[in-house]
Amino acid sequence: MEGVRSLLVESLKKYGMPFPVDSNVCTGWTRDLPKRRETIIFTSCMYQIEPIVPRLTKFSSVAGSLKGLSPLAKLIKPSKTELERAYNILNNIVSALKRKGIDLGYLYEDEPYSGAILLELGLLEEFANHAKAVYNKLKEYGVKRVITVDPHTHNALTRYKEFISFDVDVMNYLEVVSSNKKVEDEYTIHDSCLYSRFLNLRERYRSIISDSGIKLKEDLLITGKETSSCCGGPIAGVNRDLSEEIAKRRASDLNSLSSKLLVLCPICYVTLSPYFKGEIKDLAEVIL
Repeated sequence: MEGVRSLLVESLKKYGMPFPVDSNVCTGWTRDLPKRRETIIFTSCMYQIEPIVPRLTKFSSVAGSLKGLSPLAKLIKPSKTELERAYNILNNIVSALKRKGIDLGYLYEDEPYSGAILLELGLLEEFANHAKAVYNKLKEYGVKRVITVDPHTHNALTRYKEFISFDVDVMNYLEVVSSNKKVEDEYTIHDSCLYSRFLNLRERYRSIISDSGIKLKEDLLITGKETSSCCGGPIAGVNRDLSEEIAKRRASDLNSLSSKLLVLCPICYVTLSPYFKGEIKDLAEVIL
């Protein structure tokens, strides 16, 4: 764990991300949003970079250091298809927010990473220090409200108040948007553990799904709030084999319900995709 801690802390100081990332990958999804607004969309580059994380974790044990990871990060980039999908999701979310009359900004290359991985690995002192740096950046730009687009970023930002003085309002896009499409189709759903169990958004996004016309195929033991399982993704950096085993079992259970799956998290999408035998779509791809 000490090696992981050192690697993360050094990377966050040097690159602002848990590992070296081409900033164009993070910011290339839009040039239409102003940089200075009191309300900003906060992507934390999650949708943009998550497709390459499984590839990087394969090499992390042999890379061993930032020096070893830096060339890999330059070589291993999301494919054009992966980036187009991520960019489409983010633009769909922005369009849905604008339809609600929200005047959004985006910090582009100055957008900080949330620090979620520090929190989830229990590196709380490092998380507190990172939270201070993020807060200072937001105040520098006069930001009063951030709108998050994924559960891990949302969880991290809502936890800042436990560690620092933090007076920026944090909202998730699911709290604001409504369905923009009528979809006569049936899916099953893999709930984000954070959204469903800890962030009180389960009923909110299920309402949006219902309003869209989508029928959810569910089973209490597979998709119940207290009985559904994790995708396995968050543990990949610590135990890749265990992560893959959890993902295989979860995908098999979901496949028993439907060949079409809705997810609400980039980590869930990337983790389950190799094993789910059917179509996986993010909520923002289908109904926004």
